[in-house]
Parts: sequence; C-alpha cells; structure tokens
Amino acid sequence: MQKEKISLLLVDDDEDDYVITRDLLSDIKTVDFSIVWVDNYDDAVRELKQDNFDVYLIDYRLGEKSGLDLLKAGIKQGIRSPIIMLTGKGFAEIDHQAMQMGAADYLVKDGLNTMMIERSIRYALNNSRIVHKLFAQEQKYRALFEQSVNAIYITNQEDLFINTNSAMERLFGYTVPELQRLSLKELFASADEYPRLYRALTTEGKVIDFEAQLKHKNQNIVTCNLSAARLVDSEQNLLGYQGIITDISEKQKVQQELIRLEKMMMTANIARSIAHEVRNPLTNINLSLEQFSTEIEERDDLAVYVDIIHRNAKRINELITAMLNSSKPSQLALQPGSLNEVVEKTLEITADRVKLQEVQIEVKLNEQLEAIPLDQDKLVMALLNIVNNAIEAVKPKTGQIMLETWQDDQNEYVAIQDNGRGIATSDLDKLFDAFHTGKRGGMGLGLTSTQNIINSHQAKISVDSKLRKGTCFTIAFPKKKEFF
Repeated sequence: MQKEKISLLLVDDDEDDYVITRDLLSDIKTVDFSIVWVDNYDDAVRELKQDNFDVYLIDYRLGEKSGLDLLKAGIKQGIRSPIIMLTGKGFAEIDHQAMQMGAADYLVKDGLNTMMIERSIRYALNNSRIVHKLFAQEQKYRALFEQSVNAIYITNQEDLFINTNSAMERLFGYTVPELQRLSLKELFASADEYPRLYRALTTEGKVIDFEAQLKHKNQNIVTCNLSAARLVDSEQNLLGYQGIITDISEKQKVQQELIRLEKMMMTANIARSIAHEVRNPLTNINLSLEQFSTEIEERDDLAVYVDIIHRNAKRINELITAMLNSSKPSQLALQPGSLNEVVEKTLEITADRVKLQEVQIEVKLNEQLEAIPLDQDKLVMALLNIVNNAIEAVKPKTGQIMLETWQDDQNEYVAIQDNGRGIATSDLDKLFDAFHTGKRGGMGLGLTSTQNIINSHQAKISVDSKLRKGTCFTIAFPKKKEFF
C-alpha cells in the first residue's frame, strides 16, 4: 500500500529531542514524513511565512522567545496548516493558552510514543481539513451575502440587527455600527405596519413580499418588498429573524408612469371622440344662432338669452380645443439649449405675480449644465404652470419657492419646491389627469399640458408632497449628446 506523504516542520532548540521525535515519526509505517528541523525562533518565523508544510511541531522552550510567541506569530500570518505544541512537562496553563491561541493540539514530551504522536498529527490534519472546508463554504456564502443586490439582514430575538450586507447600507444610508444600534421596527415609516409584519412572522413563521414604507437615514421614504423568516434551533427555540429587502420604488415609478401614459392615451381618444361628436352639432347651433339673431334684433327680451347661448357655446368650444391640445403629443422644435435659461425666462414672466403676492424666490442654478435638446418656449410654458400653481399654494409674505438645477451622469434636473399647503396623497395619482383641479374656476388642464410637454422631451416628472409642508416637482431630462 502506498504511504501517505506528509511534510513536517519541527521547531526545537534541543538536537537530542529532535532526534527522538524524528525516530518516533519514522516508526509510523503508514506515513512517509518529510521533516525539516530548525532550532531557533528567527528561522522558524521565516519558515512560517512560507507556509509550505502540512503540519508544524513547535517546542515551548525556544530560548528568549517561547513556542507560544511563535504560535502567535504563525496565527497572525494566517497559517493554514495545523500547529501542535510540544511541552517538556504537562503544564495545564501553557496547554490551555496554546489551545486558546489556535493550536490544533499539544503533546507532552515525557512519555511521548509513536501512537500518541501519530494520533495527534492525524487528528490535527483531519480537523484542519474540516475547518478549511467549513471556511471555504463560509466564504462562499459570505460572498453571496455581501454581493447580493438586495439588502439582507439577520436580527436577534428583539429584532435588533446583528448582521447586514453592503446592500443594506446602501439602501438605507446607515453604516454597519449604526445599523447594529437599530431594530427593524425603527426603519418602518408607519407605526402600524411593523406589528402586521410581526404578527405574520409569529403565526406563519415567514412572510413573502410584504410591502412596506421604510425610512432612509435622511428620512426619505423607500417603498420595499420584505421577505423574512424566523430562525430557530433544533428544539424550535427562537434565535432571531432573517430577511431580504427589495427596493421597489423605481418599479412603482415605472408602473405609475405607464399608468399616466395610458391615461393620456385614453384622454386623447376621448377628446377626439368628443370633438367629433360635439363640434358638429355645436357648429349647427352657432349657425342657427346667427340666423336667429338677425330675426330678433328688436326683441330685447330675447337678446339676453341669445347672448347666454352664444357665450356658453363659445365656452364649450374653448374647452374642447384645450382638451385636444393638452392630450395630443406636443410638436417640438428642438434646439440645443440650457435649462438654466428656461428657469430664468420662466421667472421673468412670473416676476409681477411674485411681487404682487410677496413670495420669496430662491434660485440655485448649476452653471456646469451642458446644452441639451429642448423646445424652450414650450418648456417655459410647462414650468410656468408649475410655478403659478406654487404661487397660488403658498401664503402671501411667508411663501417660499425654490427653483434648482443640477446634473448627474445620465440626466439634468429641474426642481420646483414650495412651502405651500401641499397635496393629499389621494390626489397625487390624479394630479395630471385632465379636468382634475383644486382651484375654483380652473379647467384642470394645466398640469396635463405640462406632462404632455415633459413626455414629448422624453423627460420624467415626479412629485413629492406633504400636507401643510409643501410640494416639490422634479423633472429629469436625459442627456442626449447624439442629438448634436
């Protein structure tokens, strides 16, 4: 039978002890040992740095330095192979320290025999292989844990975070030490949502795709799907919880954008149908009204009613025209232009109204913005609708409106923020719908037209609002250098 080959480094400052140990190893018939002997600390450190041996036998006494010092140096350097300590006598304290520091085993030289040393080496090697295998598996799963695009966490019985991955830090803006001082409950934006999650976990043992509003460190709301499960031991005692959190904010924005586009298409279809069905009879009404007016010129009592009919017919025609214009795609005359110029021109037009209402205007323009393709006149009209709404939403004298531009690698942005009355959550989804208005006498087509112009620029508009705190419209324009 072929012998197993094992390379071994023996560190011992006593040559007689080396010879005895070598002879004991040579008596092991099933193993072919390749032995290297060093008799001092410095040479041993150099060999440890190479880490070229399957197993290390280190004597406790090495002159000024001890075997424990060498063991510590080896562990610090990340020695993968097992280290066995050799002691002259059975000093329990030394043996205990060696095992605590990472030694695979210890042997007492007095009374050492072939069976004992073979058993110790085999035990150390087998244990080392198991440890390395477990370490490799741990590294594999740690890599999956850390590299996951979704936030992964583990909490204790009180739902305090004890382990989180990098995606968790990126999603919520906290460092690992900061997260470890928080509980999952503290991330929930609503006090009512966490108890629902907890009840589901305790009754079912797990939850899948639990939608929740969670808070970023900067207090922004992040819409997430949370899947979690209870962690238990072999006796079903609760150890804690593990979970995965997926950010679905962007997905929801895309869905909302698709819904808006569908609404616009539906509105356009309805507008065309109404225009066709209403304008024909409306034309006949106006023609008949003109003919009728010539026949009753001397009847003052009827002239009043004719005037009412005429004004309302004109109003109907204006409504139809406005609805058609707001719902059909804008025909743009795109030219290289600056968003900063659009903001400045918008403010010029609203200057008198701002002064009349005594509203404070703050402007933050990024002078590094590049030219992008835009229709300046139509874009001014779009921003004008938002700014006018902001002026009406804020209180005179205390009202504040800020217009800001900035950019990143993909987009240039315009934001219009006010400290006005805000918009109810229930109204946000209907904000761009035709004829939806909160103003007395308003037609409810201004923001519909604004969205139409924004969409025609292939830009995206989003709204964030809180009642009694204010509203912020943010428009993202893609950079399109190929246009030039």
